[in-house]
Amino acid sequence: MYTKTAFAVAALALAVISGCTNDTASVTQNSSAVKTEAASQVVATPISSENKPVALSKKEALVSVGTTHSYNLSPFFVGQTVQVAPEYLYEHKIYYTHFIQTNENKVSSTIYRYTPGSNTNEVIQTVDQTIGSLTGVSHYLFWVASAPAEDGIAWTIHSFNLKNGKQDLLDRGVSRFDASIPVLDASTTRLSWLIHDATAKKTTTLMKSFDVAADTIIVHEQYDLNKRKQDGILPFDFRSGDAGRLIHTRTFKDGTKTSRLASDDGRFQRPIDGLFDFEYGADYVATGEEGHAAFLPLDSKQPDFTYELSDQHSTVDAFRFLSRDRVIFRENTSQLLYADLTRGTVAPLTKMKDTTSKPIYVNGTIAYSVSDGQDVTFHVIDVTP
Repeated sequence: MYTKTAFAVAALALAVISGCTNDTASVTQNSSAVKTEAASQVVATPISSENKPVALSKKEALVSVGTTHSYNLSPFFVGQTVQVAPEYLYEHKIYYTHFIQTNENKVSSTIYRYTPGSNTNEVIQTVDQTIGSLTGVSHYLFWVASAPAEDGIAWTIHSFNLKNGKQDLLDRGVSRFDASIPVLDASTTRLSWLIHDATAKKTTTLMKSFDVAADTIIVHEQYDLNKRKQDGILPFDFRSGDAGRLIHTRTFKDGTKTSRLASDDGRFQRPIDGLFDFEYGADYVATGEEGHAAFLPLDSKQPDFTYELSDQHSTVDAFRFLSRDRVIFRENTSQLLYADLTRGTVAPLTKMKDTTSKPIYVNGTIAYSVSDGQDVTFHVIDVTP
């Protein structure tokens, strides 16, 4: 895996418009080849269900989706306040990050590999930076490291080969003018992220991905926002999985702003705002807003499914599609729920706890943690097909 950080501006050939271009591979110091991916020619049009929304019914009894294994990691952090959670799974090992505030302005971050069979906790990487967005694709681990800089927040994106221990730098930059640092999202073949290059007058956003098999960084859409005129498009969140790429954007034009959630393949587009989280499935888009969740079909002939929370100020997030019509998600930070869209039901997957982490779902396995700040337990569920 090569380090790919020197991008040739001329080779990108990205039009300076508020929209997107054909996907173009980055030209780097280590590779002179340029790979081009054709952008979808399908024009996205807003869709809405032709049928009345269907309210999912709540079941009280706990549901089981497979065999659960639990591992207490508290003995590794005796005397510490700890909030850790599984972030990636590979070959029956659990990867996660732990932070220690060394003083008022500094933090130390460590990536661990926990092996359940031997009950060992191995250090993969320790840095005096904040490590975030830990995730993986196949036998590669990825993360973002960031630290305050003189004019913003400096960040780097790293890869780590779990087979040979080789580490590479994929990308780097400085987020300025309150622009967010990249957040990583992974499918089974690619890693994706957004970069916001901001000035006082303008924000240019690039969507990038790293193709693991091809060992190539690809530059996809470019979006531009003129801050002074409040004109253009600003993407502020996305999901990129095997089902496709879904982007949440805000468009500014003629003094008005509109938000939409749209797929890059044209299968889905709806005006939507107030999102806490969302996910792209093979047949549905799952969204979480204050007080309710929605499961919106890609086929307009199918009805929307809605799930209303008992407390309208509660939130739902961390949607994970187990199949085309089975999805788990989290209510507040206290419980995981399971929705069966074929049966039209929602049931609790876990009991109410102090703090339940966002679950991950990798190769047929769910993993999450339950913690009260002192004790922490990782739970792993081998999902029944």
